[in-house]
Amino acid sequence: MSDNILNQLRNKRNRATVPERIDSLVPKTVETPQIQPVVIEEISNPPNTDIDTLASLKSELEQYPETRRHSAIVLEKDLDSQLTQFCKDRGITVETFLEAAWTITSADETLIQKITTEAKRRYDQRKRVGQIKRLITMLGNSY
Repeated sequence: MSDNILNQLRNKRNRATVPERIDSLVPKTVETPQIQPVVIEEISNPPNTDIDTLASLKSELEQYPETRRHSAIVLEKDLDSQLTQFCKDRGITVETFLEAAWTITSADETLIQKITTEAKRRYDQRKRVGQIKRLITMLGNSY
């Protein structure tokens, strides 16, 4: 085929046109904000107010107990959702709830005994669940 025939075929093709996209969430005219140049002054010595503020913040921080990140806590699904919802409704975190619960509970020896008994029961239950899962995995791999 010659170039002339190819050009004729290309010109005969009618391509469909797509209407302009209308996006109601974005205004049609987007104004670019006028950016004012910022003059940065070099400060050789920071003012004493910054040093005083820093020192007062550090001294205030020393009045609070130090925190440490703890490993992830594994909870039963239902208890997790109940505890999370409970804390969310009251505007606290699960961690702060556990801190407060421990603080109050540790003062009552009979309550600690009840909680420890329940914790040991749950621990034994979790241990058994782990054993069962391990056995299921081992038996599943043997087939």
